[in-house]
Amino acid sequence: MNRDFEFRQLLRAYRKGIISEATFEREMAALEGGPGEGAANGGGFCAMGKMYPSERAAIVSYIDRVRAGESMGAEAFNQWLRVCKTECIRSGLRMIAEREAYHVRVMEARLRDLGVAPSATAGEETAKFVQFVGNPDIPDNKKLLKLTTSYDPEELWKPVRDFVEQIKEDLESRELIRLYVEDETSSGNWLRLACQALNPGVQETAAPSKMN
Repeated sequence: MNRDFEFRQLLRAYRKGIISEATFEREMAALEGGPGEGAANGGGFCAMGKMYPSERAAIVSYIDRVRAGESMGAEAFNQWLRVCKTECIRSGLRMIAEREAYHVRVMEARLRDLGVAPSATAGEETAKFVQFVGNPDIPDNKKLLKLTTSYDPEELWKPVRDFVEQIKEDLESRELIRLYVEDETSSGNWLRLACQALNPGVQETAAPSKMN
């Protein structure tokens, strides 16, 4: 049985729900057969509070999960753009929507390079976010307040930055994730400035949250 056939069988079983994500990642790590791949032999890779069988498994899981969220993020900001009543923020919303969309394309390409088909789906909270920003009855300044008062950006991105520094083998994915964080930080900074401009006198209690 060759490796490509084994991979297709694993992917088919995962997509049909026959095996869990953890089992899929563990078996994929075993197929790779590289150093440190076998969790059963005491190996493992801890990233963002979760143990993975390998660095590769952690990277695949993270990129696929973020890809799903970014896809919904692009939809969310495009929907907001369609109902936006504040002219001065439209270009910013369009820019963020384009960023989210190209993140999806780049991440899908990287997953293909790694021999993995995208499979993650966005969660319920992300769907609620899309509905919220796409609601024409909610003023733009209120949407900005909601987005920029939820989380501390340092707290939000520190685990991901730590993850980036842990990556030693897959340098291409490391730089992809690093640049993704920089893009998201830039988008968050713009949202905070827009919020301050449209909500004069409102004291921000925290900085921007993740957009998807």
